[in-house]
Amino acid sequence: MLRYKKYKTLTDMKPSFLTPTLLLLSFCICFTSCAGPNEKASHSHDPNPSMTENDRIQKSTSEAKELPKSSSMQIVEVKDQALNMTMMTLKVPAAWVLHQDIASNPNGSGYLKFLLAMESPEGEIQGFLPLMMNYFSSVQYGQEVGTGFENLVHYLMHYCSQPFLEKFSPSLFRKDHEALNTNEGKQYRQYAENLVTNPNYNYGSVAHVDFDIIKMEFNAFRKNIPYKGKLNVVKLGAIDQYPGMAVKSGVIIGGFTLAPEDLFAAAIERKIDMDMKVNPQWDAKRSQIIDMETQRMSQDHQARRAQQRQQFNAHQQNMASMRQTFDQQNQAWYERNFGSGGSSSYSGNASVTDAITGYSSFSDPYTGQQIKKEGHYNYWYTNEFGEYHGTNDPSFQPGNHYSGNWTPIQPLKPDH
Repeated sequence: MLRYKKYKTLTDMKPSFLTPTLLLLSFCICFTSCAGPNEKASHSHDPNPSMTENDRIQKSTSEAKELPKSSSMQIVEVKDQALNMTMMTLKVPAAWVLHQDIASNPNGSGYLKFLLAMESPEGEIQGFLPLMMNYFSSVQYGQEVGTGFENLVHYLMHYCSQPFLEKFSPSLFRKDHEALNTNEGKQYRQYAENLVTNPNYNYGSVAHVDFDIIKMEFNAFRKNIPYKGKLNVVKLGAIDQYPGMAVKSGVIIGGFTLAPEDLFAAAIERKIDMDMKVNPQWDAKRSQIIDMETQRMSQDHQARRAQQRQQFNAHQQNMASMRQTFDQQNQAWYERNFGSGGSSSYSGNASVTDAITGYSSFSDPYTGQQIKKEGHYNYWYTNEFGEYHGTNDPSFQPGNHYSGNWTPIQPLKPDH
């Protein structure tokens, strides 16, 4: 498991592009240990052929818990090819190889390409998912648009491990209940809640936290050698509700462990302090780029919402005009067929006609016109848009289900 220099609490963090990433990775990513002097013996072919496979795994697991000696580590620079800058430095076991091929998006969040993993001489591979990857999807009328959390994690898992493995057989995601119940897990949930209330993210008033820590194990092959893998991912997101639409968005942070089957149990138990240090100049540059993208997205978002409100208001006005025209036509037809005594006149004949045809008549409080609505109910309600709702349920409140300012209204009675 990776160990970083930690902060006491999340409130001690300084605003930074990678600060929350490092804190979360220190908790969620499992890595193998470095190839220290004792490790080399544990990873090499067992000189004692009489040992069973279970004995070898237990021996390797026991040795894996030993922390590596600092002398066995080498400091390696991680480069961002797009910005032509050192992204960070980290310590890698001297006998291991660090695979890196990273280019951040120079115009916003995300990466043009991302590969960061280290490999032991015995073929154990420990890697990062792209740091701080965003997901976004919307569900409208049952149709999902965009890339959701699970789809993006599956894609990233294949993308990051594809240089090493083939023939994947992933299992289902499972909640990491143990991680969720730790003090760190509770702190990360609090961090997710803080993101939802952060005004820079422009979440709506009804948005709620979408937080989880998940794990997934999978099988694969590498040059016909069976491998096992484990993925650990933290989801920091929110679900925002709009009329007829739900928007799911957030950040994915995680990493993966790959190892030959006989070394996998030991690989997920090993601990290592990589002493990762982010280049502050690179961090500031990335933060600036992402802030500019966030401002653009916020402006676009506000413009879309303003346009939606404008379209909705125009639709409501159009519907009100259509209802008014219909009510006027209906009133004219009624007066031609049943006579007119003004909108406040409701004769006994009209009452009998309503009873036979299944209609109820009202004096509309907004137009002053007499209108008819189909149905006989004990309770009626109307709103400023000329909509009516009848029910026999005394506890039903249309304002809890439909838009508008709903008020009770009584059907007309003869000589009203």
